[in-house]
Amino acid sequence: MDPNSQEVSGSSHSSSSSKLLLYSFWQSSCSWRVRFALNLKGLTYEYKAVDLSKGEQFSPEFERLNPLHYVPVLVDGDVVVGDSFAILLYLEEKYPQNALLPPDPQRRALNLQAASIVGSSIQPRHMMSVLKYIEEKAGPGERVSWTEDHMGKGFAALEKLLKDCSGRYATGDEVYMADVFLAPQISIAIARFNLDMTEFPTLTRIYDTYKVLPAFQASLPERQPDAIVQFQFFVDMDPNSQEVFSSSHSSSSTKLQLYSFWTSSCSWRVRFALNLKGLSYEYKSVDFKKGEHLSPEFERLNPLHYVPVLVDGDVVVGDSLAIVLYLEEKYPQNALLPPDLKRRALNLQAANIVCSSIQPLHLNSILEYIEEKVGPEERLRWIEHHVGKGLAALEVLLKDISGRYATGDEVYMADVFLAPQISIAITRFKLDMSKFPTLSRLYEAYKVLPEFQASLPERQPDAIVKEAKLNKAGQPGKASNKEVGLFTSLIDFTLFKIKDRGRAGSEGSFSRQRASSKAINHVQLIFVNVAS
Repeated sequence: MDPNSQEVSGSSHSSSSSKLLLYSFWQSSCSWRVRFALNLKGLTYEYKAVDLSKGEQFSPEFERLNPLHYVPVLVDGDVVVGDSFAILLYLEEKYPQNALLPPDPQRRALNLQAASIVGSSIQPRHMMSVLKYIEEKAGPGERVSWTEDHMGKGFAALEKLLKDCSGRYATGDEVYMADVFLAPQISIAIARFNLDMTEFPTLTRIYDTYKVLPAFQASLPERQPDAIVQFQFFVDMDPNSQEVFSSSHSSSSTKLQLYSFWTSSCSWRVRFALNLKGLSYEYKSVDFKKGEHLSPEFERLNPLHYVPVLVDGDVVVGDSLAIVLYLEEKYPQNALLPPDLKRRALNLQAANIVCSSIQPLHLNSILEYIEEKVGPEERLRWIEHHVGKGLAALEVLLKDISGRYATGDEVYMADVFLAPQISIAITRFKLDMSKFPTLSRLYEAYKVLPEFQASLPERQPDAIVKEAKLNKAGQPGKASNKEVGLFTSLIDFTLFKIKDRGRAGSEGSFSRQRASSKAINHVQLIFVNVAS
């Protein structure tokens, strides 16, 4: 048997006309999610081992599949998808049997939120490269406290999120996407990191139900073809101590509310998406400097204490990717995903590179930790390495398929995530963009879009109040609720005026963009005059 290539049968039969290929590494938690999902859907696939301990992820052959050098990668005919979240969403659309998302929007949003907490707020912080860096620069003791802090914080949020809505599984009595992400993550927390789970009774209970599922058992790391070979070297070792290798009008019957903070890049993505869809919304500022994200009121909306949070009637969605996917399903106008599956998968992959492989590693809390424990000079090197690595992967991914925008001549989800990230790389981190000509060109196209201009941090109500409001002594003052409300109404009015915007390149789009930009600037000037 060739351990690097083996056919794996799902729990039923595959409906694929071509053989699915999964590039995986047995210890990779991201690969584990995809194996679990494929088994749940009953899809047969060929297992292609990528030995991370031997550096096979850096081979030219694998780089052509995923320039970020990460597993998993799924190949389905001529469609290549990297990133576990993007793969699962692709599978859900292409192979709808044994659905991983429930039919009602509220529970779909809950599943996406739980999956995103694992994929963006927990797993990126215990990657082997990150843990090795912490151990090398800050000491072995810091590695344990780092893991316990970040994993514990994520689990505490998931416990609060799911305790009142879980059934036999995370969101009811069926196995859905939240379970696909939770099962491997909880297993790793217990077996690899020896995390004390007594504070998380809901997660502990549902994990016990996962362990008896045949689809989960078949996805276990030790049951993969490449693990069988490697375990020959580990027979005398404790497996639990193993080291990991390496707006116009809204069509909603209720007003959308966006809880946001003006400097948050995740909030920025959602503002951009809402503007592109022409959805009016109420801006609810959450001041991080005042600790408003830690208030009991906000914790009820998002136990992870992060913005953005979208409230749409009785549906509450935290996490920017979950929000954008929810908006795409609920409000299909001005689609953010193209109709063909190949380009949809490409958009999801690019968006996930930003929100899972770049942004979580330049959070203020991470950068403050690096500066405090290692030194100020390491902060810059950390940023250049992690942001630069992600942008380099995006450059390779998009250079041959981009048009005016990331995946063609229409603005789609990849652009929604790329535009704020590139802006932050340039303005906040002063990153040298000469290595990324495709991304630099795309950013020039983003900057003239009225919807992007309206989403800029400095044009949000909480930012303008801070920067533009002066009292009679010429010192910063505080705007009244009435003034902020006036501004919000004016923004709604402006976005209403641009509801018939054309995509760039379409007939008349340039004049609409120019007129819309003037209207937005006019609104800003009005508010400055009112608030001064």
